[in-house]
Amino acid sequence: MVRGVASGSQREDEKEQHGNRVVDHFSSVSHSPYEQAETLEDLRPGLNVVRTLLKLGHFRQAAHAYLGGLSLAVHYNCESHPEQLALLEVFFEKGWDCLPEELDRIEGKVLASYAAESLCALAQYDEALEAHSVTLQQNLINYELSNILDDVAGIARTLLAKNKLAQRDRILNLTSELFEVRQHPETLFLSWLYRYEQLGILGQFARASEIWDKLDPLGRGWSREFYRSGDAEAKHAIIQHLEGTLQEHHLTTAERLAAKGKNRFAIRNLHGLRGAWRLEQGEWELAAASFAEAVRMARVSGISDADSETGLALAKQHLGQLAEPEREAERLAQQRKPAHRTLAQLWLALRDAEQAKHHALAAYRWAWADGEPYVHRYELTKTTELLRQMNVPVPQLPPYDPVTDEPFPWEADVRAAIEKLRAKKEGEENE
Repeated sequence: MVRGVASGSQREDEKEQHGNRVVDHFSSVSHSPYEQAETLEDLRPGLNVVRTLLKLGHFRQAAHAYLGGLSLAVHYNCESHPEQLALLEVFFEKGWDCLPEELDRIEGKVLASYAAESLCALAQYDEALEAHSVTLQQNLINYELSNILDDVAGIARTLLAKNKLAQRDRILNLTSELFEVRQHPETLFLSWLYRYEQLGILGQFARASEIWDKLDPLGRGWSREFYRSGDAEAKHAIIQHLEGTLQEHHLTTAERLAAKGKNRFAIRNLHGLRGAWRLEQGEWELAAASFAEAVRMARVSGISDADSETGLALAKQHLGQLAEPEREAERLAQQRKPAHRTLAQLWLALRDAEQAKHHALAAYRWAWADGEPYVHRYELTKTTELLRQMNVPVPQLPPYDPVTDEPFPWEADVRAAIEKLRAKKEGEENE
């Protein structure tokens, strides 16, 4: 028994020594600054250090090694959400709604925020909301206003991905109230940017333009943790597309700024946007080229881009380049979030009226979202035109009913925090 214990202890010591040698080796490997990274290979030494520390059970050291330049590069430069979640799952073994006990509160909150965004990117929306909610609850304890704003904004992004436009609108109103209390340029900029995006989605372009005219002059000199270069211009290009006023300079300006800031998410989405724009103009080769690049970037990162994949298939079909088109259309229909309107167009091109009708109706229901006025106005208009072209009756769906829209458990706490901070601010102004 004594020899067995000693042997086990010796094995642990050897494991520790070997792990430390691995850490020392990869820590000594020269690399370019993480902010200049373009692929996961550029980050491999740092990621190997984090993995080794996790295997040794050194969670604090692993968190310190990951947070900062490395985590920003994994998340933004490389958009490697599967890679990031594989690392973070070790910290969150009790679930995404529990902060890691081995870390201090701040470290745990930052990791949970990264996890939430990666979960959302991989269409795990309920888990993303859990991760956002746990950080929000922590920040509410100490009334950390700027962090509360980040949490609420992250929840709003997830609600957009879930197609919950009414809930998102209500949550964005919270960000506006938070700004009124904080009065900080960064929070003002992001609050207006999210509101601008929401108004464009709802088709309220005059109001959206007013917001853009106020936020644009504020500049873009924010920290990378707070804002990614090119995000505002990418959203602006999207809204111009929805309004029917998109021009090439909107795209090139956004692409230039996104490339300068290594903002891979924006770059990939802009390729997809250019593809959709060219597709509407019947420029099949240009559309195919843009979609192909968006698809390539998504696959390299291990994520799905059904919109670009389906757009690419439609462009190729028009060019006579789509191999086994029916099989490809069926595969695309199995995606977690199918691009129904583009699929309907693809089936029309394949002369299958029933499949086209099925996807056109699904596209209409998605565009209807929560019901008037909380609809994807552009998609609703385009899908209505498609249904009429096919002589299919436009569905009559119910408008938004606020009775069915229950608030989140934490909303009352956020509003209470806003009121407390507002009262404090008014008290200080009256002194």
